[in-house]
Amino acid sequence: MRVGAAIRAGSDGVADAEPVGTGLVDPQGRHLTYLRLGITERCDLRCSYCNVAGAASDGRDELPLDDLRTLGIAFARELGFHKLRLTGGEPLLRPDLPDIVRAMRDDAGFSYLALTTNGRLLERSVRALRAAGLQQVNVSLDTLCAGSYREVRGADALDDVLRGIDAALDAGLPQVKVNVVLLRSVGFAEFDRFLEWGSGRPFELRFIELMPIHGLDEFHRREHVGSEPLVARVVERGFVPQVREPDAGPAVVYARPGDPLRVGFVSAITSPFCDRCNRLRVTPRGALKLCLFGRGFVDLRPFVAQGPAAVADAVRRAIVLREDGIRSVGRTVGCEPDRGMRGIGG
Repeated sequence: MRVGAAIRAGSDGVADAEPVGTGLVDPQGRHLTYLRLGITERCDLRCSYCNVAGAASDGRDELPLDDLRTLGIAFARELGFHKLRLTGGEPLLRPDLPDIVRAMRDDAGFSYLALTTNGRLLERSVRALRAAGLQQVNVSLDTLCAGSYREVRGADALDDVLRGIDAALDAGLPQVKVNVVLLRSVGFAEFDRFLEWGSGRPFELRFIELMPIHGLDEFHRREHVGSEPLVARVVERGFVPQVREPDAGPAVVYARPGDPLRVGFVSAITSPFCDRCNRLRVTPRGALKLCLFGRGFVDLRPFVAQGPAAVADAVRRAIVLREDGIRSVGRTVGCEPDRGMRGIGG
């Protein structure tokens, strides 16, 4: 379902959602303060669980810097969102990425700026991103075996990614996180190796359950595995759960005395957290996605041309269409079959 036709500036019949303090409140009472902004569909890898045609996009549909700035101002200054994550595709393929980060910090005014990347190009760019205002980087790394990395991600890039993680730590980013998608054949099987590799290092190693992506059903059935057995193994090794802020995100995080390593689990399938979801997504093509598991999109591009206030008004009107994700879990992620997660923005 595409719902963009129902959302027009100045249209009647759709009630506005009121900002409360910061962010918006949706029909289920969830406070929305976190924007995931896709800035490109292009990718330099071909990950099995995302989209095997991931490198095919040529970037012609990407929103330019000025449009991204307008969206950022709308969400941060007009709607009160305070956290922004830039996603893709692979965001580091945009040469203007430091300018985007700077615009989101200085013009939009987001108080927290994060980036999700495959890490292949991170070593050469992380210091410029840190200087522009980036505070957190999440690097995708599903295996520590070069052969498995090539099989899962379609390129011989493991060493590049490992150097990128080291560079992010050396650059002094306040938070570095390593995202491991739990695949039965690699991340799950390599769990102990990951813990050994991360021990003593000041980052968060987070294990993320595989999402059911539309068009990749057989892959999900073959590779999906729950995180519960790994949680038990972490506890056996002396890790204890950490108290986190209410809007800190869905991960359950563990730490142990004397070790800077933190271990997190994002268990969206076996332990859904939709009741406390605080995020909205804007795709690289400028569409507002109200729920990861929902099918609806609202095209924001016509409102971007009118300025931040028009964008904010369109978002307020769209919020009443946001689904109750608790009932949505069990569906595949709502994305176009030929675009995969890159079409949503991570």
